[in-house]
Amino acid sequence: ACGPAQGRARPSPRAPPLGPAAGAARAWPLAAGRAAPAAMAPAKAPIGTLHYIEQTLYKAEKALVAAKFNGVLLEKKPFDAQKEAKKPDFLAKNPIGKVPYLETDMGCICTTNAIARYVARCRADTSLYGKCFDDECQIDTWLEFCMHELEVPLMTWLYPVMGLLDDDARATEAARADVKKALGDLEVQLKASDFLIGSFVTLADIAVVCALREGFARVFDPAFRKPFPKVCAWFERCCKMPQFGAVIGAVKLCEQAGKPQPVLPAFKPPARKAEAKAKAEPAAKGKAEAKAEAKAQAAKPAAKVAPKAEAKPPNAPTGDLAAQIQAVGDQLREVKEKLKGQGVTGKALNEHPEVKEGVAKLTELKTAAAAARVA
Repeated sequence: ACGPAQGRARPSPRAPPLGPAAGAARAWPLAAGRAAPAAMAPAKAPIGTLHYIEQTLYKAEKALVAAKFNGVLLEKKPFDAQKEAKKPDFLAKNPIGKVPYLETDMGCICTTNAIARYVARCRADTSLYGKCFDDECQIDTWLEFCMHELEVPLMTWLYPVMGLLDDDARATEAARADVKKALGDLEVQLKASDFLIGSFVTLADIAVVCALREGFARVFDPAFRKPFPKVCAWFERCCKMPQFGAVIGAVKLCEQAGKPQPVLPAFKPPARKAEAKAKAEPAAKGKAEAKAEAKAQAAKPAAKVAPKAEAKPPNAPTGDLAAQIQAVGDQLREVKEKLKGQGVTGKALNEHPEVKEGVAKLTELKTAAAAARVA
């Protein structure tokens, strides 16, 4: 039994009522033993347009399979993230910016599970979202499990194989272990029932099958599958249903786990290091030019001093001594600039052997020049 909530009115979604329930009160069906309906004739008018990214189609497949079970029509439209993600009209109708998203007459619904729930609940006369309130809670539990316990680690493992993400060996190994644990939880559940919440297909089965499809096709080799016979049998049984087959096609089970592939151009992360280097190069060039200019400015006064030496006042040093003093002074300045560039300053600069040697030589020359003037 489904508990006291049976018969409770279900909130009407924004889509127009469809099928035999149209115009009637949207209440929980009371036929507790009723099985999930066979594929229904699709409605003539679509309930919305489903925008999806081709490389991550699995995110949209949940809603597409649910639509097949419920006999409702969804238009599909590929979304080019590189060209469309920053367009003002996209952000205006989908401020969150998540893809896939379902565009309806009443607005946009985004994120994979929210869209799937919307489609599953468009009809009150099917059991896709359960037959009572308790069923619905169980379905929600498995949807959360699918997203957090299964899809997150599985895609961490799969994305490098699909060329959507750079490979990280440690992250992949940890993700593989998490997927194995999640499959173990599914194995326990499927030992007790044919499907995740009982004897009929619900949105819970649809979500988990769609999440697992790429795993079974790309990385779940026979050795990995062996501990989970119930999961494998349930997965293959679901895939053979026409509603699944119409969306995901025939799934060939993996014989050898795929290897990481180079990241596809559309999914390469921004070249942050290259950008930083490009920004740093002009700054470094500017600093180098400023330093060279400062050096040139420092050398200019010395160049102007030279002509003054030619205007020899009475008792001026001889031309030879003046030239030597000028040369040694220039050399000393160059040594100090070089040391300052190396971070040598203050007392350490004055005590440096090269500086001391230059000062001593310059002092000696100046002393000789003073003696010459006295003479």
